[in-house]
Amino acid sequence: MINETFTELKLFSFGNSLKKLGEAIQRDITEVCKNRDSSFDPKLFPILYFLQKFEKSTVQKLADYLQITHPAVIQILNKLKELNLIETMSGLQDKRQTYSKLTKMGEGLLNNWHELYSDIKNVNNEIIEESGYDVFNMINSIYNLLKQKNYKQRLDEKVKKRIMQQVEIITYNKKYREYFKQLNYEWLEQYFFVEHEDDKLLNDPEKLIIKKGGQIFFARLNNKIIGTCAAIKIDKYTYELSKMAVTKKAQGKQAGKKLALSVIGFAFSKKAKFVTLLTNKKLFAAINLYKQLGFEIEPEEVKSNFEREIFRMTLLLQ
Repeated sequence: MINETFTELKLFSFGNSLKKLGEAIQRDITEVCKNRDSSFDPKLFPILYFLQKFEKSTVQKLADYLQITHPAVIQILNKLKELNLIETMSGLQDKRQTYSKLTKMGEGLLNNWHELYSDIKNVNNEIIEESGYDVFNMINSIYNLLKQKNYKQRLDEKVKKRIMQQVEIITYNKKYREYFKQLNYEWLEQYFFVEHEDDKLLNDPEKLIIKKGGQIFFARLNNKIIGTCAAIKIDKYTYELSKMAVTKKAQGKQAGKKLALSVIGFAFSKKAKFVTLLTNKKLFAAINLYKQLGFEIEPEEVKSNFEREIFRMTLLLQ
């Protein structure tokens, strides 16, 4: 039990552990450097060294190669400029581009510190070899993984997945009929207005949806109906995802996604080839959801009985 707890704590403190290790190494390096020259901060060295090797550089290039943020690069460059160790200039071809390069004083400082920084490099290399791990390869792998999908995105996905599991999907029952109408009225009045075509469908869902081979789904959370969506049978191979509505108080609970997946699953179980839907360009969140689920925008103009402007999106099932 204790070992499991420590393992969990280490995983939870992953970022802090890396930070603590870096701070410990940097603290010792700083102390050694200060014993030699109390006026120079070793944190400035990587940029000086980079500029010595490549002659000049932009902020973007420094940030990319040294894997530090733009604000941190700018802060260090300003400090180096104050110390008269670098100078800045505009690009020859693009005057908007600013480059930094070493001054003679900067070159001289690097030459004076060459032996010490050679020792630091060797000590770091010695520690890495003794550890038995390719540390930089591991760090680069983690860095590249986080560039593809950052930590916040990964954490958000976990949170959304957990919330989504709490949402229960149930199928149509006459006792839920009013929820189908009320939730859609709430949604329509928020973005548009209730049209005759809406009223017709919402007031007789059994006849126009259920008896024609379709289905109506409801999202339930903590025993409360928070959303609804219909699968309307168009023909043998096509179902329409329609009348998707989630109450405003429950938005962000992943109910819409789970309802849409239920419609897709229902259509697939009926051996349909397509799931189609009608939407409006102002419904940004809904359109993004549909795209994530594989729906594509149809280029053809849609003829409908609705006054609101709509376009069609379609998902190919098989």
